[in-house]
Amino acid sequence: MIGRQEARAFIAEALSPRGSSAVLLLGEAGVGKTLLLDTAVEEAVRAGAQVLRVRGNAAESELAFAGLHQLLLPVLDGTGGLPPRQRAALLAAFGLGDDPTPPDLMMMSLAVLTLTSQVASVARLVLAVDDAQWLDRGSCQVLGFLARRLDGESIGLVVAARGCRPDWLDPAVPELVVPPLPPAEAEELLAAQPGAPVGPARRQLLDTAAGNPLALVELARSAARDGGRLPAVGPVPVTDLLERTFASQVDELPAATRAALVVAAAAEGAALADVLAALPSGPDTDVWLPAERAGLVHVQADRISFRHPLIRSAIYGAAPFTERRRAHLALAAALGSDPDRRAWQLSAAAVEPDPAVSGELEGTAMRALARGAIAETVAGLERAAQLHPVATERTRLLSTAAYAAVVAGDTDRAEALAADASRLEAGPEARRWISALGGLVAMLTLRMERAFALVVPDELPGAAQIDAGVSTIATGIVYHSGLPAQRERIRPMLAARADDEGMAGHPFHLWDTGCTDPFVHGPAIRALLPVVTAAPGLIPTESHTLGVLCMLLDETETSVSLLGELVNPQWEGAADFHAGTAAADLAFANLDGGRWADARLGVERPAERFLAGRHTLGPARALAALATVCALTGEPETALRHAAAVLAVTEPAGALATAARAHRAAGLAATALGDHTSAHRHLRALYDEAGAPLHYHLSCYGVADLAAAAVLTGRTEDARLVLARVRTEVGDGASVRLRQILLRATALLAAPADAGAYFREALEDREGGRWPFERGQVWLEYGEWLRRRRQIADARGALTKAREVFEGLGAGSWAARAEAELRAAGVSVESARTSALRSLTPQRQRIVRLAAQGLTNREIGERLFLSPRTVGTHLYQVFPVLGVSARAQLRDVVEQEPGD
Repeated sequence: MIGRQEARAFIAEALSPRGSSAVLLLGEAGVGKTLLLDTAVEEAVRAGAQVLRVRGNAAESELAFAGLHQLLLPVLDGTGGLPPRQRAALLAAFGLGDDPTPPDLMMMSLAVLTLTSQVASVARLVLAVDDAQWLDRGSCQVLGFLARRLDGESIGLVVAARGCRPDWLDPAVPELVVPPLPPAEAEELLAAQPGAPVGPARRQLLDTAAGNPLALVELARSAARDGGRLPAVGPVPVTDLLERTFASQVDELPAATRAALVVAAAAEGAALADVLAALPSGPDTDVWLPAERAGLVHVQADRISFRHPLIRSAIYGAAPFTERRRAHLALAAALGSDPDRRAWQLSAAAVEPDPAVSGELEGTAMRALARGAIAETVAGLERAAQLHPVATERTRLLSTAAYAAVVAGDTDRAEALAADASRLEAGPEARRWISALGGLVAMLTLRMERAFALVVPDELPGAAQIDAGVSTIATGIVYHSGLPAQRERIRPMLAARADDEGMAGHPFHLWDTGCTDPFVHGPAIRALLPVVTAAPGLIPTESHTLGVLCMLLDETETSVSLLGELVNPQWEGAADFHAGTAAADLAFANLDGGRWADARLGVERPAERFLAGRHTLGPARALAALATVCALTGEPETALRHAAAVLAVTEPAGALATAARAHRAAGLAATALGDHTSAHRHLRALYDEAGAPLHYHLSCYGVADLAAAAVLTGRTEDARLVLARVRTEVGDGASVRLRQILLRATALLAAPADAGAYFREALEDREGGRWPFERGQVWLEYGEWLRRRRQIADARGALTKAREVFEGLGAGSWAARAEAELRAAGVSVESARTSALRSLTPQRQRIVRLAAQGLTNREIGERLFLSPRTVGTHLYQVFPVLGVSARAQLRDVVEQEPGD
């Protein structure tokens, strides 16, 4: 290799034990990414490492987990050592297992981590990923999962890609943009080529190649072949230039070899036996010899590969369509045992609508969906729609693809697919569904009024029945917008179908009625939830719907359980599911239940997307959740910035539910800073001038915080008005949690002599402890009231409980306030000790708590989607921090933690 010393040093440092264990190489075609990757692999092998490689290719970019299968093929024999669930999930993803159950995508990713960790336990393992821009999306997600879990593993990852940084790769992975060769090194490389031109032709070649090594080599080879002359190519991109150069080399080969190369270009990624079976000249390996001698291909025992992707694209692009079509049809015939590859080959050969090919592609898409590869599902359904001759079927396929795109988080594509479907012939029912899909996308992109108009158009009669699938979208829009007019419009439609057979306990109907009128229907729905949520066979959409409903109705633990199965924060795709809304839902449920570290872990990535400019509903809600975490855990200034960013987008958009959450986060942050005037301003924004809740549900939960700020700023009369309006809205439908909040507000606003009874009533129900922060607030303010009433002994007990709760949660500002009150009550207290456990990262806290419960490293790994080796490394590193030397001591550390 000529030059590149700095690049090689950068790669070596990144892959060293001191580095991140991963590195990304970016650059244009031919700039030398693959050579640098190959060199890193060779150096690793010389050092005793093992290597697994994969090279993406455009022909397989729509085949679910094709890249991952290529990467792991040499070690698949080792799956026998995996835990049964992991082994079944991995084999099912590759279509190799006997279990008909769709694989769990998170379990499959964990299987890949466990398998590679096992391989690396023998000797260091390097994973080399070339041409990552062409890997299928499912493989990318699993590699992204793996890249974030290399800490503690003897695994290195080298990724090379053309174009922009892959969005699936952790931002912490260092990147190297491979530059063109500087002039001196370009001269040196050219001088090393046989028959390199001299004089003006040499300067022309150097100028044309512009430091691109592949261009230098191939143009020099072309010049040597043509007697020192260069082609008159003009100012064209280097990619086009190289493709022309390669195409001219192919023109000189025998006709049989040229035809074989077209088949190979159409079949890239297929086994050599399948390519040979599709050759026009028959299965003769000698046909490749001229292409091998020309340096265009490498033929191995099991496959044929092109020396560079541009060679494949040059051959395929230069061949007439009739030749390419013949090749695809021959390959489809040879791939009878591989229905997914066969379907895409038939698709490439199709020249007119063909229902049979469309059906095969739909089958491929559904198999991809069963394996959790949603991006490939969308691509398959879209192409199936293009090939179906019947308009109604095209409509069905496009609308299904649009919904799959929503689930995958690609709202732009979903909107385009829904628009395509709307232009086709369809019946009234299909049109309603397509319009509802458009409304769903409009809601996710913060166009609330447009969203509702698409789902519930003005011409729809007020008492018309509305289908369950459409109504869940409509009521979701109603909840997120909070607009009274939309809520009034949807109520009679829900009532019109309430008596339909089987509707009473249907998850979608429960959602519709529960989110539209949570205080009217909440008590009855809570009674049904244990049975409905435990029903077997819930599909992901039902689990998501029920999980959010449980959060709204304060069935917090059930909500965390349901949503955690869908969007576990450890899973790479969590931030994309339903365009990021599910990750925010889980974070809010974790916030309510006092699992603040889990809440932060789940929303950091989607919140970053909002701050980077993706102003859609999911990221906005995620940032509102992160603002709340920051407000509670000692970062109030950050919380105020995040809340302001959310409000700047959501208030003009009419997304009142998210705006309400942002105002409450800002109110908590201002309270933590002691700025009670600002706290009151933000919390009062949850209600209109007359004191009515702006958001019919969420605003009610801020009334006690408003009461506290009102007392400190002399606005108690106004707060009493608000409380009265909130009580009217809630009626008899308060949950245990909301009842505790209302009693706290009543106590704060009552006459001093009467407040104690309300505080005690709020504390009577032990169930209120399920929401620890709000319980701690009651203990704190009750203790303050007791101290002012000179009931010192009782005050000390209440304030001590408040301090324990706040310390356990990490609510430093509130814990400090409890300490100050304890000192005023004559208790000598030290400032809250720094918690060694809570100084750990959220992930390490979870590992320690699970280990303290007696779980093994493997069991912890399965829960947190880590390898057992990584779990062991984390525990080894936290022992000195926690002051322990044995695993058995972790239980004492956790039990001594306040609030545990």
